Amino acid sequence: MKTTKIEFAVQLNGSNADEEIKSALKDVGTVEINKNLGSVIIETSSTPWSEIQSKIEATGRRAVLTGFGGQSCVSIIDTGKSSLKGVVRICNVSESSGSVIDGVVDGLQANRKYRFNIHECGDLSEGCQSVGGVFKPSQIEEKIVEADANGRLSFRILDKNLNVPDLIGRSVVISEKDSDERLGCGIIARSAGIFQNSKKICACDGVTIWSERDRPIAGKGRRDEK
Repeated sequence: MKTTKIEFAVQLNGSNADEEIKSALKDVGTVEINKNLGSVIIETSSTPWSEIQSKIEATGRRAVLTGFGGQSCVSIIDTGKSSLKGVVRICNVSESSGSVIDGVVDGLQANRKYRFNIHECGDLSEGCQSVGGVFKPSQIEEKIVEADANGRLSFRILDKNLNVPDLIGRSVVISEKDSDERLGCGIIARSAGIFQNSKKICACDGVTIWSERDRPIAGKGRRDEK
């Protein structure tokens, strides 16, 4: 599989930060650390960004995803009917090799299979029912992903027919495998690539990037608030 680069802002505290982070990521891919920028860049061929973030934070340091290599886009998956929430990031590998789709979705039923699709429209006026049919250039309709014992989907897919500029304004949909019931969806928007997001403050509400890390993917408040 083709490799992609993923960038995290990391609190590189401690004299052994480099060694500890590289040790935690030794089976993931190549690791580049810039202490001046507080940046860790991983080039990987198979590991989803959410797993990489967990490995970094297992060293006792918080990490925030700040860039995804190549032309990139992102979809925040949500639904008003359940606790399902997630983030799917897509980046071009090359014009001839398509794109990598890297996602994590929480709030599903444990050990159950689901279908991941890209749909034609970004119209959420009627929720997931108004996003149109499956985007034809994609072969993603053949991809089935399975939630783990905690109800989390974590996946990394290469689709040779996808090109990021063609996806902006469309939508991502998570559906039941057998019934095709649409459970969650989100509009696809352009996102930062490597070295394109150096923010330390969240412009939306003025909190630091580290306070933003502790907030849920969607909605207000911290993770432990009701």
